[in-house]
Amino acid sequence: MLRAESLIVARLKAKLPATVHVLTASDLADVAEGKQPTPAVHVVYGGLRISQDQADGQRVEVELIWHTVVAVRNVRGIRTGEAAREEAGPLLGAVFSALTGHKLAPDLRNLRPTAPPRPGYRKGYGYYPLTWTQRMQHRGEQ
Repeated sequence: MLRAESLIVARLKAKLPATVHVLTASDLADVAEGKQPTPAVHVVYGGLRISQDQADGQRVEVELIWHTVVAVRNVRGIRTGEAAREEAGPLLGAVFSALTGHKLAPDLRNLRPTAPPRPGYRKGYGYYPLTWTQRMQHRGEQ
């Protein structure tokens, strides 16, 4: 179910400039915020929700949720975060273009954008999430 993560990472690495780090949650697990590489896009699994099920409960359609979080660091205008937003804007656009409607693999459905969580800003770091769903059918064992 989670193989989309590596496919999203591969797509972003292929479409974004080589200067942008594409990282997963495991890449960031032991990295202190002040040491994380930027600019970056963090690819994070966000869970799943059941979007449709059959009466017998044997077949369900699930939506896997993936977050891509653009992370930048810019201490110019640290109080307002304006410089970080200016830096993040083009990268957000590039991620959105690379993933919107993209079919990760022949047997997976296209990624669809959905409402993301709020952005965050702390100590010169700006975090700007985009959220995607990927639907798939799942059948229980008989």
